[in-house]
Amino acid sequence: MLLSRGLREKNMLNKLMLADFKKLLAGALSNLEKNKEIVNKLNVFPIPDGDTGTNMYLTLKTAMEEVGKKDQSNLKEFGKAVCTGALVGGRGNSGVILSQMLKGFFESIDDPPFVDTVKFASGLMGASKVAYQAVIKPVEGTMLTVLKAAATKAVLIAQNEQDFIKFLEDIIYEANKILSKTVDMLPELKEAGVIDAGGQGLVFLLEGGLTVLKGEEIAVPVFEEVTEEMDKAAISGDLKFKYDTVVLLNTGNVDPEKIKNDLQGFGDSIVVAASSDLTKVHIHSNEPYRILEYLVSVATIKEARIENMQLEVNEFLKEEKQEDVLPSETKLPFSIICVAQGNGFKKLFRNLGVETIIEGGQTMNPCINDILEAINSTKKENVVLFPNNSNIVLAAGEAKKLSQTKHVEIIPTNNIVEAIPAILAFNSEATFEENIENGKKAIEKIHTVSITYSIRDTKVNGFSIKNGDIIAFFDHEIVGKGKNPGKLLMDILNKKREVVENKEFLGVYYGKDVTKEDAEKTLAMIQEKFPNLEIDLINGEQPFYYYLVSIE
Repeated sequence: MLLSRGLREKNMLNKLMLADFKKLLAGALSNLEKNKEIVNKLNVFPIPDGDTGTNMYLTLKTAMEEVGKKDQSNLKEFGKAVCTGALVGGRGNSGVILSQMLKGFFESIDDPPFVDTVKFASGLMGASKVAYQAVIKPVEGTMLTVLKAAATKAVLIAQNEQDFIKFLEDIIYEANKILSKTVDMLPELKEAGVIDAGGQGLVFLLEGGLTVLKGEEIAVPVFEEVTEEMDKAAISGDLKFKYDTVVLLNTGNVDPEKIKNDLQGFGDSIVVAASSDLTKVHIHSNEPYRILEYLVSVATIKEARIENMQLEVNEFLKEEKQEDVLPSETKLPFSIICVAQGNGFKKLFRNLGVETIIEGGQTMNPCINDILEAINSTKKENVVLFPNNSNIVLAAGEAKKLSQTKHVEIIPTNNIVEAIPAILAFNSEATFEENIENGKKAIEKIHTVSITYSIRDTKVNGFSIKNGDIIAFFDHEIVGKGKNPGKLLMDILNKKREVVENKEFLGVYYGKDVTKEDAEKTLAMIQEKFPNLEIDLINGEQPFYYYLVSIE
């Protein structure tokens, strides 16, 4: 018994050094990458969105990229790099909250030579405190609740449990227990029958860290998932290599690692995945024929595909150039920034005098650094920022805190059409503060209708939603479903007739998936039912939403 106990104590991991923390966060990132789609599918609203799992993953990924820029000699330097990367890379509400958790954790442990379970528990409690402070109205049943439960458990057991493996196992058990209860803590989670997405993402992070500390490996994502992200990243940035090459080989006894090493001089984004007698190769290069020449010399090529990524970039730039216009001259003594998607909306905002447009919205939440750079580049000292999406408001707030040279005010628009009456309410004769108040009052007076589509089955607000259903929001609540976007819009306006008839104006913005002919038919239906309203039909060219409507 004594010998067994001695061996156990000898093998205990009772302190975390710098190298352990690097492994822990790398494991957390890998596990979330592997499971981020599980987290994404837990979102209550089944619409295309900047999903929770993706936003948390990209936030931590940016943090780890910052760590990789230079070697850190101690935990303080490491923590500073993690927090800097997470802060500028934080996107979406879940990503920003995660950045605050990391900030609170590393601030609490300060600069020790190592971290024991007591210190780690203190870090978790600090993470919970800072994360709660970052949210204007904290709600229980979210990732905040899961973290608080994990931190509380850590503090209770830290004095008597020095082995980090057992310590983390107990914390994760508690986190999972509370996570399972979140379905009953929030009415919208209970109705949809799901646990909180951010809480699940947090558990995946903890589980990934524990896995690598135990010396186990985390299964890497499948070939297609990895290469798809590489291709998206390449097309969205400066195109160093323009050809995307994917080759399937009958490899026999050829070593995949040798193939990967031999290809290093040909390009980047190299992935080599072997399965029995087949090996799949992915690479970005400028000379794909050299790739094929090399591969045919070491194996038999079964299939090959070469795509010119430059053509896609050129088409995108062509569209942007055609639609982009300079902002109209404005007498307003401040700059306006809008987050927007859709060339029609961008052109409209330019005509309204918006100085800077940040590309983003549904499925593409800009990170804190994107917003900060936009703020710092404005021409005037005072800046008004319209996030135009509820999942961007928190990131906008963090960017405002980081800006040292501008006076920034955020008008927290949750929908892109809300920004238009707010901008029209601005007056060059009024003070900056008066204009902010005027903009906020304009938003309070309007209602919005959004017609989009479902990407998963769920139950929300009494509706049983199926994947592919056309769904309608009135303000921020699901109020209907159907099969035809125009007819559904008409049904919602009729359902809300009492509200609509008390207003004077409808702005109807149709998206990129609606033809002009269909939009005009919808307009005719609305005009017939509401002859006393002034109605404008505008091609917003927005993705994901068939129609966005402002009722003013």
